[in-house]
Amino acid sequence: MNKRIAVIVTGLAFLLLTVGIAGAQQVLLPGASIPKFVDQLPVAGQISVVDAAATPGYNIYMREFQAQILPSTGVPLAGIPANTPSWVWGYLTDADNEALNSNPNLIRPSYLGPVVLATRGIAANPRYWNQLPLTGSMVQANMPIDMTIDWANPQGINCAPDALGNYTNPLCGPPNSYTGPMPAAVHIHGGEVAPAYDGGPDAWETPSEPGGLSGQYKGIGFPGNTFTYPNGQQEATIWFHDHALGLTRLNVYAGLAGLYPIVDPANSPVGMPAFPQHDIPLIIQDRSFDTTGQIFYNLASNPQPNPTVHPFWIPEFIGDAIVVNGKTWPNLNVEPRQYRFRFVNGSNARFYDLSMNKGLKFIVIATDGGYLQKAVLTPNVIFGPGERYEAIVDFSKLKVGTKVVMFNAARTPFPGGAMPTVNGTDTIMQFTVVANTSGLPNTAIAAGTALRAVGNPIQPIINGFTPPAIPPAAPSGNIVRQLTLNEVIGAGGPLELVVNNSKYNLAGLLPGAPTPLGRETELPAVGDTEIWEIINITADAHPMHTHLVTFQILDRTPFQAANWINQYDAALLAKGVLPGYGPPNAYNARNADGAIGGNPAINAFLQLSKRRLPLPYEMGWKDTAIMYPGEVTRIVVRWAPQDAPVTGLGAPTAGTNLYPFNPTALYGGVGYVWHCHIVDHEDNEMMRSYTVMLERQPIE
Repeated sequence: MNKRIAVIVTGLAFLLLTVGIAGAQQVLLPGASIPKFVDQLPVAGQISVVDAAATPGYNIYMREFQAQILPSTGVPLAGIPANTPSWVWGYLTDADNEALNSNPNLIRPSYLGPVVLATRGIAANPRYWNQLPLTGSMVQANMPIDMTIDWANPQGINCAPDALGNYTNPLCGPPNSYTGPMPAAVHIHGGEVAPAYDGGPDAWETPSEPGGLSGQYKGIGFPGNTFTYPNGQQEATIWFHDHALGLTRLNVYAGLAGLYPIVDPANSPVGMPAFPQHDIPLIIQDRSFDTTGQIFYNLASNPQPNPTVHPFWIPEFIGDAIVVNGKTWPNLNVEPRQYRFRFVNGSNARFYDLSMNKGLKFIVIATDGGYLQKAVLTPNVIFGPGERYEAIVDFSKLKVGTKVVMFNAARTPFPGGAMPTVNGTDTIMQFTVVANTSGLPNTAIAAGTALRAVGNPIQPIINGFTPPAIPPAAPSGNIVRQLTLNEVIGAGGPLELVVNNSKYNLAGLLPGAPTPLGRETELPAVGDTEIWEIINITADAHPMHTHLVTFQILDRTPFQAANWINQYDAALLAKGVLPGYGPPNAYNARNADGAIGGNPAINAFLQLSKRRLPLPYEMGWKDTAIMYPGEVTRIVVRWAPQDAPVTGLGAPTAGTNLYPFNPTALYGGVGYVWHCHIVDHEDNEMMRSYTVMLERQPIE
């Protein structure tokens, strides 16, 4: 870990009756003891499907239930009774909810879902109901809720240190001590929606009382239970998951995630495999289990670096079992034909570098925000938490009975951590070729297949930027931001991670308090296009995610990190800026590169001879992208729909709103956020709010 910024933690006396044995209530079931390829992958039908075009006012219930995650071998597993289910949380449809009410002991085949199929141009109005248990939760009892970080804290429990830096409230120390109502917030990841319905960290609500319609406690951004999704964007695989402040890592780990593909019949490429038979989502996650078969957020997977400060937060959760669509190491029977797989990295912190044996490769057709211009052939796909890729895999040349394995080669933490375990986390799932029984014709997608209509291309949204011939300098006339990714180090290691050296709720960095909450520093104008240059001075890669907008990756360039960091640290020291309390210089003042953000200029330190263009399969619309350590990742962001023209009639400019909603209309003072999608980082400060404005941010 990067120990560049040091916080000396002294004199902390934390009342920890069981610290260091926070997992003593649970004992790890080694992932290596779990049999592989026993159960079939849960697919549509086992995972519920909602047609949002036919039923735009659908209900989603957050419930606790049991799911068969571990293999149903019919025999005991490492001392666990045969076919033991796991207690989880999940999103249920009306039919799912009624079935659970009729049979509280119902065991579902997966905790994930539903798959909500939306149609472009047909708005949806889902109603979200937090019906997690108010008491007696089997899941919450095992959650290491850390009340010393910035979290929703519905009951206002004071876990701040006293004047001497000592924690004195015993409620903050013992593991699993929080037994109050559990906040949840539903974020539509990749959705172009108004601030009120984005479902960010401040939009949480606690469970409703029996017979009630809403919870007792609500975040400042909670708009009520009915949301509005215009579905005006291009066809893409987006998803929804929990985003409650300081609890995302735990709520998502418990199971709160589902898929939300938007289809656009007028612009869909022809000849694609049909849903659901041959178009299959693959949500990949890592998990750990205890010796009773329950999910286990194992703090020992990446031991707490500062247990006297944050006793139950770890920098990255590292599971030792791979789960796909809610099933450990499943098998999928496939016909000898092409399949479309919608890959979603739903892990807390684990990156994946996917490949297949038997000579199979991926034909990537889409990124987070929709189709590529043309299909791209690649032997592997690397993606971080929150990212999505869609790929064609062709099994047509394989004989019936052939077994194919999908592997993972990504290190954890990525990219310089430990290799995945052999015959463990290096293995994702198996495919078994079976006879063709569907009777559906095969498809013929190949590398180079055109995926976008002539009138709907991916346009470079900066004039003069025509990938791959991207000039090294940003064009004049656009706001350029240079922003850092920082790691704040305590006595034992990472204390928290921050964006631009600024905590999530840090306010007062801009003069005149231009936003109601005063905490926002990124104030883009609706319709405007900006260049963001993200300077990663941590030791690891971060998948950075922007709410509301998709963007295009321009390039990644290594820089002389030690030299620039020395200058940066000297500026922090000279200005008396502490770790987590803002950049060294005035945010709105241009630096020598003409960039705002409050940081020293970076261009003179760039190693331009080592500059890399995005990978061919990254050359589409993204809402989450990997920012590698020791590099500057440049993205171009436009606060307008993807298919708005770049030039000429109808091209947006600063102050022009082409969305079918008003992105400047705040709710409770809350707009959007951008953050690291390693949710363990996001939960501990690596997130900043931003507000879309009617005009450009003033620059000094």
